Amino acid sequence: MSTRAAHTSEHRSPRRTRRGSRAFIVEALVLFVFLVITLAIVSQLFFASANQAQKSLELERAITVAANAAERFSANPTSAEISEAGQDGLSVRCAITPQFTTSGTLYEATITVSNEYEDIYTLTTARYVSEVR
Repeated sequence: MSTRAAHTSEHRSPRRTRRGSRAFIVEALVLFVFLVITLAIVSQLFFASANQAQKSLELERAITVAANAAERFSANPTSAEISEAGQDGLSVRCAITPQFTTSGTLYEATITVSNEYEDIYTLTTARYVSEVR
């Protein structure tokens, strides 16, 4: 019986190893395709995240520049020195509109910060200057 068991195990072994190796190769290929797809998705997420972080940094700088311009406007609403260019590649435009009344003037300012391609941030503020002393 031991010779018969040895004979059947030798006879079945090559088929099983062929089936097993084919199954292993198919499984490895499926796993490889899954890993490649996962890597592509994760890399796209990283690139999108880096792009969003860059936009966020630019918006933060624009808000800071606009707030500084608003402070200068608040200190002197008639000054033409509020608009500037060249700070971190950002330019500041300030449109001041005075509204005269009998007791004073209300100055409204629209401060726009932009880069060379587009407007990034717009801030609207106002300051009342009384004529009564």
